Amino acid sequence: MEKFARNILLFLLVLTLQTCETNKPQYVTKPTKSLTNPDSDLLEVNAVAYHTNDSLTAVYLEIKNENLVYKRPDTTLAFYAELKISYKLMLEGNSKRILDSNSYFLLDRAEEKVDVRSVLSAFNLNADFGGNYYLDIQVLDVNKKTKYHKGLNIYKQNKLSSQNFLMTLNGDISFKNNFLKDDQVIVRFSNSAISQVTVDCFFREFGPAKTPFSARPNNELKYKPDSGFVLRLNENQYVLTMPERGFYHVRTDPQSVEGITLYTYDKTFPGVSNSDEMINCTRYIMNKAEFEECKAAADQKAAIDKFWLTIGGSNERARELLKRYYGRVKEANKNFSSFTQGWKNDRGMIFIIFGPPTNTYRDSKSETWVYGNDGTVGSKRFIFQKTPNPFTDNDYTLERSQFFQDPWYLAVDYWRQGHIYLDNGTH
Repeated sequence: MEKFARNILLFLLVLTLQTCETNKPQYVTKPTKSLTNPDSDLLEVNAVAYHTNDSLTAVYLEIKNENLVYKRPDTTLAFYAELKISYKLMLEGNSKRILDSNSYFLLDRAEEKVDVRSVLSAFNLNADFGGNYYLDIQVLDVNKKTKYHKGLNIYKQNKLSSQNFLMTLNGDISFKNNFLKDDQVIVRFSNSAISQVTVDCFFREFGPAKTPFSARPNNELKYKPDSGFVLRLNENQYVLTMPERGFYHVRTDPQSVEGITLYTYDKTFPGVSNSDEMINCTRYIMNKAEFEECKAAADQKAAIDKFWLTIGGSNERARELLKRYYGRVKEANKNFSSFTQGWKNDRGMIFIIFGPPTNTYRDSKSETWVYGNDGTVGSKRFIFQKTPNPFTDNDYTLERSQFFQDPWYLAVDYWRQGHIYLDNGTH
């Protein structure tokens, strides 16, 4: 009898321990970290603003889940990522006066295997017509206890700018303005007074950014379309079939250059499409002779492979350099594309060579990137001024300086010696 009682007690103890263990929150591994961006595990948040009327603006959010942490809160099979979305709307240039703010929670359910996908959300802003605003969006990954910020300029001084239009592709809101050849993009708008639009077509190519110490400015894009056409409308939307290359700029007022711009890139964008483009975006670390030799080669793939093998010293090292360098090219294209691919402009150039900055400071007019501990010996500050541009809200120009010459050559030489220049400015 005593033996039976001991067995019962042992069984109950094991059962209790198992129950306690089962009730503990269980975590699933987050989706596989993107191989294209091994420099960073930041959350990718995309936002689109659409003015539905003179007092309301709809904001649509896309949150890539590949760096979220999913938790199993109980004994069920489901895992959840929990997000807290907070936002505050301020007058442009006045962060002390908050015009609208709110917060809400968002759950994303997943099975034991978490597929990489987008988590979608939306909210309305009380934004009156006649002003320009700045929207600060904060996304808190509750399970990871990490905050991410997304800033968005809200332009509501007229009814001609891009935020008066909403692009959709295959019935879904488009969080990007680059598409593929023959994509049929539907552009919606709320202004019933619009009866026709003018479509200006641009098919030119652009070279890479000048070095950060160059005395010559980058090539300026002047508003001179290569061709154009007019669409007459019967309803509050129009359809554009995208060209093979180039971009469309759509205007509702023939007397103004303000409007919405749609781009066509290669099907692999934001990745690199072919050997010729690989050579072009490697120009930042090539000397002139190497670049011209690769461009003139009968077999460009063999030529660019030889370049990386030469500086890497081994196949394994060359593969790692390739992955990291073109991974940064892809991230530059995703984040910094304006009227041209992101790798070609100033922010893309600095990002590719130096990696993600240690700290970034933004306001409505500029971005400042800091590498290393700000204010200490060896730290670097790159200041990018926002450039007025009818095609994009994402065009920034670097304040160039001769002081960048030594850090630039140091970083380039580091790549050429077969090393990856790290994102914190150390190596």
